[in-house]
Amino acid sequence: MGFRTALSDVSFMNSLFTAAERVAHDLGDPVMGAEHLVIAALDRDDLDRAALAPLLLDAPRFRDAVVAVHADALGSVGLGGAGRPIVGTPRGALGSTATARAVFQDARRRARDRRAPLRAIDIVAAAARLEQGTTARAIARLGIERADVEALAL
Repeated sequence: MGFRTALSDVSFMNSLFTAAERVAHDLGDPVMGAEHLVIAALDRDDLDRAALAPLLLDAPRFRDAVVAVHADALGSVGLGGAGRPIVGTPRGALGSTATARAVFQDARRRARDRRAPLRAIDIVAAAARLEQGTTARAIARLGIERADVEALAL
């Protein structure tokens, strides 16, 4: 990996983690998960939205699906209501789930294999590989095939 690519990846990583943590806190989640990385990636200015257009995948729709998945999970154990927004100091990758870190590492590996800078679509595609959890359920809730999302980063 060249110096410029590494520098670009660090800048990308810092802005993505900050945005994802803000999304998590807005949704009332104290820890950033893969679903928050996806929402933040889908909301980035440098995302190739044309590639996602046929799938009808965008930040607002995915966020709504995540909220619905969380509500279903809480309802299944007799709890209701959405989480309240959290006000806190950003902790970046240190304040993330193991799944979020795995998604990020998978996306970095994909970019490295292409010998290219990390892109928002790499994050979305890496998250689409998850078979379980909020991200997988949100993608399914939208009626989108995970393989179709994953193929966008090839």
